[in-house]
Parts: sequence; C-alpha cells; structure tokens
Amino acid sequence: MKHQITRLIFISGLVLTLIFSASVLAENSEISIPEFEYHHFKLDNGLEVYVFEDERIPLVELSIFYKVGSIDEPKGLSGISHFLEHTMFLGTESLPKGQIEELIKGVGGQYNAMTSYDFTYYYSQVPSSMLELVMAIEADRMANLKIDPEDIEREREVIRQERRSAVENNVVSLGLERIQAKAFPASTLNHQVIGWAEDINHISAADLERYYNTYYIPNNAVMVVAGDVEILEVKALTEKYFAGYQRREIERPEFVVERQEAEIVEEMPLPTNVPITLMLYKIPAGDHPDIMALDIFLNILVSNESSRLKQKLQNEEQLILETGAFLNTLRVPGYALVYYVPNNVGLLEQTQEAFDREVARIINEGIEPEEFQAVKKAVEKNMIFMQRNTETMAANIGLSKLRYDHPDLYKEQLIYLNELTEEDIVELAGKYFVEENRAVGNIVPVKN
Repeated sequence: MKHQITRLIFISGLVLTLIFSASVLAENSEISIPEFEYHHFKLDNGLEVYVFEDERIPLVELSIFYKVGSIDEPKGLSGISHFLEHTMFLGTESLPKGQIEELIKGVGGQYNAMTSYDFTYYYSQVPSSMLELVMAIEADRMANLKIDPEDIEREREVIRQERRSAVENNVVSLGLERIQAKAFPASTLNHQVIGWAEDINHISAADLERYYNTYYIPNNAVMVVAGDVEILEVKALTEKYFAGYQRREIERPEFVVERQEAEIVEEMPLPTNVPITLMLYKIPAGDHPDIMALDIFLNILVSNESSRLKQKLQNEEQLILETGAFLNTLRVPGYALVYYVPNNVGLLEQTQEAFDREVARIINEGIEPEEFQAVKKAVEKNMIFMQRNTETMAANIGLSKLRYDHPDLYKEQLIYLNELTEEDIVELAGKYFVEENRAVGNIVPVKN
C-alpha cells in the first residue's frame, strides 16, 4: 500500500498550523478564528461520528481514525500496527483481495491509509452519491477482515522492502531510529512506526488477528465524513452499517518515558558524504499548552528563512549547509527533532557549540517583539488555506477527539496563544532545550 507521508505530517501538525496561522489577524489585539460548524453523534457501541457539510464540490471524504499506533505495541511486536494497516487491504470474508480497490477506483474515487505513532487512519474520497459504498466497505473491514497466512507472508516481504527503502537505505531515517532507541530505551517510542526488522520477520497471522480484535472496534474509532452530504443521511447509514457491532474494553499498555539525567551523545558511522547532527528533546503530550510556545521557539531558532540558525550558522558563519526542526506531538509525551548539516566532519564540535550558543542567547537575552511577530506573519497564507478546506479542518477535529477526547482543542489553544508573551517562550526554551533533556546523534561518513 502506498503511504502518503506528506499527508501524515500535514495532519499531525494541523492543530499547530491552524492556531499559528490565525495569529496574524491582528498584532495588537486578541485573535480569533471563525466557528467551524459540524454535526456530531455517537452510537450506543461507542463509535464517534463527526459530519461536515460542504456542498461546494460533489465529493465526500470518509475517514476512520483508530486509536492505535506504534506506541501501543507489545515488546517483540514493533511494527504490528503498520503491518495490520497493510493487512486491511487484503480483503474480507465478503470482499476478496483486490475488490476494495476495484470498487473505489471503479467509481472514480481514491483511497489510502497511514499508521502513526498514536493512531491509524483510513480514508476514501468518492463522488457524494457513493457515500454508502465506502461506508459499507469500512464497516466490513472493521469486523470481517480476512487474515490469510499466505497473504501475510507475501505482504511481509512488501513491508521488508518498504523498511529497506525508507529506513535502512536512508541515512537520516536510520540515524533517527538509532538515536530514538538511545533516547527512549524502555519506551515504545524507541522505534520508528514501521518497526524493527527482526520483529517484522516474526509477526504471525495469529498476532495480527489478536491485535485486530483488540483495537479495531467501534469504541476505539472516530469516523469523519466531510463533503456534499447531509447529516440525516450519514446518521442513517452509520446506524445501518455499524450499530450492530459490540463495544469491547481495551487494556492498553501503559506508556512510560524514563527520566533522563544527563545528555546522551552517540556517534553513528553511516554511508554519507556529509555529517548530519540529529537532536531529540523530550516534550509533553500534544494537548499541553507548552507545545505552542515550543513551536514558536523552533521557528525563531531554526525553522524559517529568517531564523537564527539560518542567518548566523548558515549564512554568516557558513558552518552548516542546512537546518530544520519538527515537533512530533502525540497523545503521550513526544519529542522535538532539530537537525543540521555541518559543512564537513571536522566542524561537528564547532557547530554544536554554535548551536548551544544561539539557544543560550535566547534563554539569557530574550527575543525581540519583532521576532515574535515575524513568526506569526510567516504563516499568514496558511490561515486562509486552512479555513477554506473543510477536509483538513474535519481531520483536525476528528484527530483531536481521538487523541485527547477534545474535538475543539484548538479553541483552548487559541486562548493560550492570545496570552502568550515573548517571556513565556524564553522561559519554556530554558525548561526544555537544555542538555540534560536531549539525545544527540552525530551521523558521520564511514571511514574507508
């Protein structure tokens, strides 16, 4: 199954992007975004449904989010969430392998799926007259998946190849995997979503069936329907296809992140022409108010063209070729990733010192109001896009419900943002961006 990685990153960062985009409406007054109207109902079995009516285009997108991802995996079964996602396209008792694709593409539709650290997501986009088709397909897959051992073996090789391509033959992904393991040694965040190679080799059909029966249940799912539909039709079809399913209790493994006492530094010789430094900083869960301030901080430090690292280390001192950052926000504590590419391996120590110097400047000297406002202005164009795209806003609300049981989380975040000051950002930088809260992985060229 082809995965849309850009879509995953887009949805995972949607709450942050939406909030920061809205912040440019006024520099000296409180900011707000329009109310997004939607319908919500819940079946007796626990299935949550959100409906966004939009008549502008005769299409409908139906999405199902399951509250299960790689952080929920038992020891020795890393990658089983992703493996099960592949299995969901191998057919059901009533829909043979290949027929789901044939049915959806036959009506001019498209579909895909992806697995994250804390959710798995399936979506189909079809003409609005075909809503019942995709509703029936998703209901069938929720309860009647066919897990054939021979198909599983064939799919295992597909996943092995995907891992070789995406991780083992990609020095950045491979380096990230290794430093994650060092940063989170006893946590289910110690591996990438695709899982360890040895675990992929040993996941059985019985393992997949148990995992499926545990998590693919109505009370562990949120369905989002967005497009040219009416709430009464969606409700009637949902009750027709899903109401007969029974809820089941879930014993979810406890997620634990160990307290880190000192900086972790790892040198990783890999086949690369240039060194790359990856730094992981532990951060709170994605619904914590500090997340917004941390994102602003990363924009000032790293992420936009006028950021301090790009201006100082890249343009002025010419120590690095490139730099960037990303917040991996989850329903549990996650991490901030900061990376840069030194000009040569001999500059690794100097670039680390220069990076630490720029962080210390912010913590000790603060930031200027103009810097603070520039970050907000940089995302002004996104605001218009977000507010006009029903599907992305629908995904945002559905995912916030699934992760945090709070579909309107963005409203609370907006209140916090209105009160956020430059001093708050500086304080949080000193709280999280310290050596004892980070793991550093230096990817260096393999010596011949």
